Amino acid sequence: MIERIDPLDGLAEDGENERFIAPAFWDVQTNGRWGHSFSSPGLTVEQVVAIVRAQRGLGVARLCPTLITAPVEHTLHGLKTIARACEAEPDVDRMVVGVHLEGPFLSELPGYRGTHPVEAMRDPDWSLFERFQEASGGRVVLTTLAPERPGAAEFIRQATAAGVVVAIGHTATDRQTLRAAVEAGATLSTHLGNGIASELPRHPNPIWFQAAEDRLNASLIADGHHLDPDVLRVLVRAKGWRRLILVSDAGWLAGLPPGNYGAWDVDPGGKIVLAGTPYLAGSTQGLEAGLRFLNSVEPAFPRPLLDLVTLNPARLLQRPEPRIAVGQPADLVLMRRDPAGGLTLERTCVGGEWFPRSD
Repeated sequence: MIERIDPLDGLAEDGENERFIAPAFWDVQTNGRWGHSFSSPGLTVEQVVAIVRAQRGLGVARLCPTLITAPVEHTLHGLKTIARACEAEPDVDRMVVGVHLEGPFLSELPGYRGTHPVEAMRDPDWSLFERFQEASGGRVVLTTLAPERPGAAEFIRQATAAGVVVAIGHTATDRQTLRAAVEAGATLSTHLGNGIASELPRHPNPIWFQAAEDRLNASLIADGHHLDPDVLRVLVRAKGWRRLILVSDAGWLAGLPPGNYGAWDVDPGGKIVLAGTPYLAGSTQGLEAGLRFLNSVEPAFPRPLLDLVTLNPARLLQRPEPRIAVGQPADLVLMRRDPAGGLTLERTCVGGEWFPRSD
């Protein structure tokens, strides 16, 4: 816990750099690391512990391990393994704010499904979701679905009543269906502008439907690859800073060097693609890169920029908002800003212990 605060006038200077302390980050969409996916049938407790603890070097104190569409037994295994890791290690349990299920209730259409396996997709099924929730020990706090799938609206109502946040993503929804989903309780667009066909009608299309819906928050991947700078700027202005959340969407190959990994390529620039194609399959970069790129596109440092990785995700998940105040958790980041405005993470404090930055 934070025991004492000594305020300074302005930002602390370190040579030509400005140094500052802020609440540590929240990442509500991260899929794995070092070749290990939270959706893998071979996932181990040791891997979960290592991946969660690695987030401390990326500025993250709270995260949602994210499982993508997979065979039911694989998903059940991943959820049970995450639960066992949390039960075995108190620091892991503290960092895992909950699990994000991105699927299997997504669009089967090419482009919209992204790299999610079509053979494992299905219509929303509350009894199946209850199996997932039981396997996780009640830890599923966020689920992403396509609202056009049969039964989606009723599923959203049931999930919302159970305290689970429902997001819309990987969807070819029309305007009426989207509005029905929001009326049922959906509150987030997952990685808006991605998980969608590469060619769309100019208007209308699912991106504009969601951008114009004021009742929806939106998560964005601002790694410089997933969204063009002008698109990112437009989405920021459409949603407003209070309704935006940055996510890493770190893929299972994050933390590995550039190269080919079977069906996947890790690009030197920090993106993961289907081998030999331009089709994105997640990022290798953390939230630091997203903050830096977004600030270069639409400057908003320090606030409301930092709210996108602190206050806003906590508010979405209905958790206490992270603050720097006496009695609050000692979850902090130390960052610096150079004369050109670039942002760099230096260290992260999680639970009162400091960790160096990890590349």
